[in-house]
Amino acid sequence: MNRTSIYIGPNVSGRSLIEESKQSKINNKMMHYNLENDDLFGRPLSTKWEKLKKSEFELNCLDFYNRFENCSGGEIKIEKKLSPNMFTGWTTFFNDGDNIQDILKIISNDIECSDLLDIDRLKYGMLVGAFDSATNLYGRGYVTLVAGNSVNIAMSDYGRVINTTKIRELPNKHTKSPAYSFKVYTKGDHVPQLKNASYVFKVHSVNPERIVLIMFDENKEIKVQLKKWQPTIEESGVPYIDFKSNSSAELLKLKDMNSVFIRSKEKHHFDFFFSSWNNLAAYCYKNSQPLNREPLYGEIIGFKSTLTNNYVRGRIHKFFGNSIYSVKHMDDPFKENINSSEMIELQFEYKSMPVSFLKVGLKNALPYPIQFHAKYLVEHVIGVRLSVCFDEAKAEGWKYVDLNITLVKENLNSILYSLVEPLWLKDNATTDSMDDIATFTKYMDLSRIELVEKSVVNMKFVVYHDGVFYMRDKCFGKSFSLLSDMIKEYCSLSLNPYLPHIDEVCLGQFPDGMWYRVICDQMKPGELVKVHSVDLGNIAYLNSRNIKKLPAELLFHPTHVALCILDNSIQINEKNKELLEKYENTDCELTIVKSLGGKNHYLFNCPFIEEVLQ
Repeated sequence: MNRTSIYIGPNVSGRSLIEESKQSKINNKMMHYNLENDDLFGRPLSTKWEKLKKSEFELNCLDFYNRFENCSGGEIKIEKKLSPNMFTGWTTFFNDGDNIQDILKIISNDIECSDLLDIDRLKYGMLVGAFDSATNLYGRGYVTLVAGNSVNIAMSDYGRVINTTKIRELPNKHTKSPAYSFKVYTKGDHVPQLKNASYVFKVHSVNPERIVLIMFDENKEIKVQLKKWQPTIEESGVPYIDFKSNSSAELLKLKDMNSVFIRSKEKHHFDFFFSSWNNLAAYCYKNSQPLNREPLYGEIIGFKSTLTNNYVRGRIHKFFGNSIYSVKHMDDPFKENINSSEMIELQFEYKSMPVSFLKVGLKNALPYPIQFHAKYLVEHVIGVRLSVCFDEAKAEGWKYVDLNITLVKENLNSILYSLVEPLWLKDNATTDSMDDIATFTKYMDLSRIELVEKSVVNMKFVVYHDGVFYMRDKCFGKSFSLLSDMIKEYCSLSLNPYLPHIDEVCLGQFPDGMWYRVICDQMKPGELVKVHSVDLGNIAYLNSRNIKKLPAELLFHPTHVALCILDNSIQINEKNKELLEKYENTDCELTIVKSLGGKNHYLFNCPFIEEVLQ
């Protein structure tokens, strides 16, 4: 069979989908309110935790209204979007006044000439000069947390909290002027629509009690009010307890093959955790009145967990609509969907208690999804005493650890590595040994994300063919990038063509020269093999030289394509097919009406496609 392969569908490639996904994430961060401060939570302390008292920072308390009194306008830079009607920011310049960016550069230069401070001697609430890698400048800020060899600093002139290792004395001449940052409230839920980093403003009214500005967003005028910014505990971050190399720990969960969630198994730590959980549960039980408002993004709230059947605390992670939120537990590696009516407002002392688990990477591990027998191994290791070892001399040394099973004196890292090391990378291995034609992989063997009936999802319409709409999701991040690298590595060693079985998952080569996972839909001797890609959504009729057998190591990355049938009586004729071709690779919103017996087949409604076909 020497016929040329035929391809159906838009000209897309895995590389372009990865770039598109990256850009989409950037755009979403710019559009939606999001604290983006996960790195400030769960950092281990180097000393015993001390209870914090809620306090206000002096520079952030000073009045700054006189900066706006004789000003006609200027520009505001957005730092952190906190809610639909609130963000932190600072004025980059005034039209008829100071250029704040120049002032902040002067402050940075002065701090850079001052003495370095020993991180071990820093305390909560100290005013210091801190280096911010985002601006490449030093700035004025208050210590909110000393976490090991790094520090969380509330940057008074920028309106955000950072983690840094470079701390210097703040020259005395810069300790009296008010902070240049502030909190901005909009009249209406405008914040998610603010796409730019900076906005021009004009002054509406100014007095010691109230500063009102008009911000210009394209042709819209948005009235905003400025208030002093005092960082909340949600913005500042909450630590893990003190963490030492060679201490005892237990495994809570395997995130993937190179990262895990652990918790200290030292007795004094366990006693502390147990006491903290009991105090939190008692408070929530006595104060179980609902929040009576929509929570802020990142807010720490209490709730009765359906996973643990206990009162716990968590951080608001995502909003799904209809008052449903995704909440990240702070004391277990769980996520849970909670209605805002089930949330309990917590006092500062319960919000600021240390996080009860730690996410760490494993040294000398492969960054693969959970594979083969690793899941079952971990079930036997969870709760078993482990010894955790890492380089305490490095600022971020705690992030990569060796875990040793104390009882049997075995290294867990090595065991997990041996479970997932690809056969084609092992010494003396040949890809031919994997081409056992007696066994083959079917679709149900793949890792996949099932779409929920009645849910509304955003997907990409790829192509229509033989009564089926091929729809692709947009989750082309780390997992797909890793999958592509593994496929490339395998195909460079496996040179044999392959003739698949019906319904077999194999590898097919597409016009971009790359190989993708495909399902064999139709195969007749002497004819091209009909396949569709479970990741791209395209269809192809392939020559056997463009097909390879799929190694088992490539099963564990989630698929990205759903095969959908329209839930209405619209007849799709040749004219309609031509119309649909014009809209291939187009974003659309669809409702999943019903799952059609597995294999990622669904009945769906889509107003966009229905309108095209009318």
